[in-house]
Amino acid sequence: MERTAARVRWQIAPECRDRLLGPEGLHLQQWLASGQASVVKNGPHRTVYRVALSGLQFYLKHYRLPTLRAWLRQLVRPAKARMEYERALAVAARGVPTVTPLGLGEDCSRRGPGESFLITRSLEDTQPLDAFVLATLPGFDTARRSRIRLHLAGELAKLIAQMHDAGIVHHDLYAGNVLVHLEANDRLRLYLVDLHAVHLGRPLNWRRSRDNLIMFTRWFLTHASRTDRLRFWHAYCRCRGPECGLQGGYDDAPPLRQFLDDRARDLEERTWSSLVRFWRHRDRRCRESNRYYRPIRTGFGFTSVVGMALRTLDSTALQSLLQDTDAPFGAPDRKLLKDSPSSTVTELKVSITGQARPAIYKRFRIKSWTIPWLSIFRPTKAIRSWSQGHGLYERGLPTPRPLAVFHRRRGILDCEGYLLTEKIENAVDLHGFLDHLQGLDAAAARRLLRRRIDLLGRWIRLLHKHQLSHRDLKAANLLLTGPDCQPHANGEPRFWFIDLVGLTRHRKLSRYRVVQNLARLNASFHAHAAITRTDRVRFLRCYLQWGLVGRGGWKKWWREIDQATLAKVTRNEHTGRPLA
Repeated sequence: MERTAARVRWQIAPECRDRLLGPEGLHLQQWLASGQASVVKNGPHRTVYRVALSGLQFYLKHYRLPTLRAWLRQLVRPAKARMEYERALAVAARGVPTVTPLGLGEDCSRRGPGESFLITRSLEDTQPLDAFVLATLPGFDTARRSRIRLHLAGELAKLIAQMHDAGIVHHDLYAGNVLVHLEANDRLRLYLVDLHAVHLGRPLNWRRSRDNLIMFTRWFLTHASRTDRLRFWHAYCRCRGPECGLQGGYDDAPPLRQFLDDRARDLEERTWSSLVRFWRHRDRRCRESNRYYRPIRTGFGFTSVVGMALRTLDSTALQSLLQDTDAPFGAPDRKLLKDSPSSTVTELKVSITGQARPAIYKRFRIKSWTIPWLSIFRPTKAIRSWSQGHGLYERGLPTPRPLAVFHRRRGILDCEGYLLTEKIENAVDLHGFLDHLQGLDAAAARRLLRRRIDLLGRWIRLLHKHQLSHRDLKAANLLLTGPDCQPHANGEPRFWFIDLVGLTRHRKLSRYRVVQNLARLNASFHAHAAITRTDRVRFLRCYLQWGLVGRGGWKKWWREIDQATLAKVTRNEHTGRPLA
């Protein structure tokens, strides 16, 4: 039954109509004033409210038409609220757990497209899958965490298989659009949400299923283990219907198992390629104005300061830096960490979302008159550090998050560059870690060193898997945190990549560049007695994943890295530069 109020035509469930609607339409302003409603998301095209009434909690989405393109698009298709309303009903009718729509509102004040509203019942005690994996799951004890991960892989596979057998394709299928409810017995219930990008049709064949799985599993490549991903794949094959050609799964004859293994490897390779393309496209975000980043500028004459900053960075503290960019380096209480002809680094305090945090402030000096002119044609060192830092941070690779970057600009030339990043607390570089091991018992130091060598090999392999190289991958540019290096430090041991001027993104990372990276790291310990040839082989074994792909060809890698290391050592001896 339809009802019109305040020039909006509503379709609302009868049991909720009187509580939600009045003569003037929705009681939204009343709910906001009383605190019963709060804004969850807000943007030019959509605002999402969460409303908590007595015995009824729901979400209200208000869709707008902020641009001419949006207005023209709605001329040829229904309003976004109507599409999501109808798709929610259709998805539920096909047996896939999702949200329950309570109401739909469409502006009828004039002919043509208008604003629209969608009301959906809140799924209480749920959270997005990505938040559950990153924040909730690590807080459980080891046994419970393992049990839940086992259940999660099976339930997730069941949900996705059920979607595909029902002919449902979600074109924005990622971990944030799946909600998780953890029951008292550690069983899980999953729900599919944000249905505006859903397409309904016939049951999916393997090609269409594969494309949708690639989109969904990109996030899990860096946030789930190979065991969890394989467990998901086995469960997915068991749950699929005959249309996909995977039915029966791994319980059938060996030829079918080999066929499924081949498809699993193909899926993994395609997902990695898709992930690399996805991040390459997103890397440009940090140099554009959006909801995460904002441009900054002081002065509009021949001399000015221009750059970019996080929106969460306190504006007052940032303005004081922009007014005198060199003041922190000359302050009486300054703490200089580096002072060389190329750069100066100090530590200071900044406010992020209202909290004072330590930060690292770096100045890139101009050593030649040609450098400002080259900035017209290529990014400066400061800009490269800013872009690559956010690239690593977004990919889940450990690095201090850049907070702001700016330059002194003279005319059209970018001169001195400045970079502000978060500080990694209680961290030591690799040389400092080896010094720390000298104070431990020999057997304990050896066990600890071997565990960290394995961890470092995995992180560098993951860096290269993302088609990224770091030409200055030396001991001083790798930090280690955790109880291994600081007695009172908390958390798991972790390596951090810093000084990212030498980081490069490749379309396809060459073997030559990989050898150069590994040789640069090896050269840092060329004459260090604590690192033996056995330790170097152990690192190479972990980097090359002997346990997964076998040890074939490792001797060729060893010889190439050894030759490149000796060449690096010889060059530094000729120039008189130390091997950091």
